[in-house]
This record gives sequence, C-alpha cells and structure tokens, in this order.
Amino acid sequence: MSSEMKTTELEDSHSLENGFSSGASQDLVYNLVQQQQQELKEIPPTDSSNRDPVPDYSNDTVYTTIYNLFRNLIWPQAALKSEEESSPSSESSVSYYIYHSILVFFYLLMSIYRFYEYTYNRTKLRFLNLAYNPSRAPSLINSDVNKLPKIPYRISAILNYKSEQEENGGVEGLCNDASEIAAWCLSSGIPNLTIYEYHGVLKKHVPELRRSVYRKLVAYFGTSNVPTYRINIPHLNVSYAGSFDDEYPSDQDKFDIEISLISVLDGRSTIVELTKVMSHLSKTHELSEKDINLKFIDQELQQLVGHEPDLIVMFQPYLNLQGYPPWHTRLSEMYWEPDNEEVTYAVFLRALQKYSTCKVNVGR
Repeated sequence: MSSEMKTTELEDSHSLENGFSSGASQDLVYNLVQQQQQELKEIPPTDSSNRDPVPDYSNDTVYTTIYNLFRNLIWPQAALKSEEESSPSSESSVSYYIYHSILVFFYLLMSIYRFYEYTYNRTKLRFLNLAYNPSRAPSLINSDVNKLPKIPYRISAILNYKSEQEENGGVEGLCNDASEIAAWCLSSGIPNLTIYEYHGVLKKHVPELRRSVYRKLVAYFGTSNVPTYRINIPHLNVSYAGSFDDEYPSDQDKFDIEISLISVLDGRSTIVELTKVMSHLSKTHELSEKDINLKFIDQELQQLVGHEPDLIVMFQPYLNLQGYPPWHTRLSEMYWEPDNEEVTYAVFLRALQKYSTCKVNVGR
C-alpha cells in the first residue's frame, strides 16, 4: 500500500506570526480560559495506550483466523443449534454449507492479501531504514533536506505512549523519541516542533524530557556546539529553556528550536471552554459581539494551544489523529506510513519529501 498524504487548499499560516492582539477583551478571554484549563486533569495512560481497536496484524493472528474459519466450516455450532430447535430440511443445511464456504473463501483470500501487504510494507520500511541512516550526523540530514524545494516551518509529530514492557516504551522511550525528532528538526532547519501525545505524559515529565533532549543534541552536535532550545506547555502557560531548572517566560530571547507539548486537553475541550467564556462575557457585556469573529478566535487559540503546523507526521500504522486539536489541522499536510510503529528517520524524511511536492492553492 502506498503512503498517503492529505492535501488541503488553504492560505499561508506563516502570516499569523505577526503577533497577538493586546486588547483588553482578548486578554480577559485568554486569562479566563487559561484558569479553567488548568483545572482540567490529563488522562492517565494505560498499558494498551490509545491504539486502534483493531489488533495489529501478526503471524499468530493469520494462523488463528485460518483455524477458526475451517473449524466453523466443518463444525458450524450455530447451524447445529438451529437444527436441534427447528429441525430444518436437508436443502437448507446444504445451502448453509455452500454460502458459508463462499464466505470462508473470501475471508481466507483477504487474509492472504493482508499478509502479503503487511510483509511488503514491513520489508519496504526496513529497506528505507537502511538506505536513510543519518548515523547522528547533522551534515547528512542537512544534505538530504537541501535537495527539497521547500520544507515546513512548523512540524508536529503524533507519538504513542507504550507500556514499560514494550521495547522503547515508558516515559524514557517517549522522551527518547521526542528528543530524536527534535534533533532531526534542528539538523533540517525547522525551528518549531509540536509533540502531541494523547495522555499528556510528557507534560508531567518535563525534567526527563529536557535532559533527554540535551543528551541527544550533545550526541548530534557535540558538547561545544549544543543548540539552544525551549520547551513550551501551552496548557499550563509555562516554558522551560535548555537543561536548567529555572522557568522562562514565553517572550524570552530567540532559541534555535521551540518544542511545544500538547495533548487531548488542548483539542475540543479548549474550544468548548473558549466558547463558554466568550458566551458568558458577551452576556455580561464585557465582550462585544462585534469583536467575536474568526480572526479573534484564531488568535485566542494560538495563544492557548499554539500555531498551526504545516506538516503533521503520525508515527503509527494508521490514520488516527487521536483527538488532535481540530482547529489546528485546517492548513496542515498529514503523513503516515502503513504498518509502521516506530519513530525512524526514514519516515521523517519521506514526510518532508511528500510535503515538498504538495501544491497549496492559497485562497482557492
């Protein structure tokens, strides 16, 4: 199955970076929504995390499927039970076996096709991982990206929390994946990265993430040339710079890369809270109805959640936004690799390659 990319015809999002409105009404709305947001609690992760309800394909499932199909064909329990209750004729029993055999044949055919598709996709991903191996060399990554006609200014990555028992799982594995993507973005010249994790685990483990990012940047760029970075948590309205423990305001000096952490609470619930606050202020005449427009809402959501990414990369085998902020997907391209469950440079590079070939018709 070929990789899929969602292309939308939208206006340039970079024009929104000219600053936020400083009006009293806008600040009032922002502060009230911020207070209500901080009262919300993140969803604790489970061992199964937030995965698709359909089980992942494996060799065990295909063997089990084939066994169950033939067992039902040879010994249909439902047919035997029905036969005891209503004593159907021999013609109906023969018809049942015929239709049941046809159904089993199609199920078996689809299982074989899915097995072939899964094997092909996994083989392709392994080959790409061998072909595109930066070996923690920013110069190689930069040479790969310089060949592209354009790159995104803002990129977002959707990561899944894995249980401690899985390989590269737990908080340590999640921090390692996030810091690896940050190093790739820095090497590619992308100054803004947004990490979306459904449960908000990274928000609760910022010190571990900061240390992980620092160690990863040292491995890529060396101890004498570590890039500066800042980690933002829009939900809590706090930001951290570098590997230190002090807190920095969001309008501090420029950094080489800014990493924002968002979760499901930054999605629909934020829009709902913003709507409630605007409705209440409008009812009490603290906010004029004429001021409530798309531009006003867009600026508020930028303050509460962050800017809209140009590219969203899903490191998962299926298209599942997992509650990603819907307002921030209007102008975004989306990319994922079928049957991929790992955070690899090959998937990151192919996402940039696909983005570079997309045509955006502004305003049409």
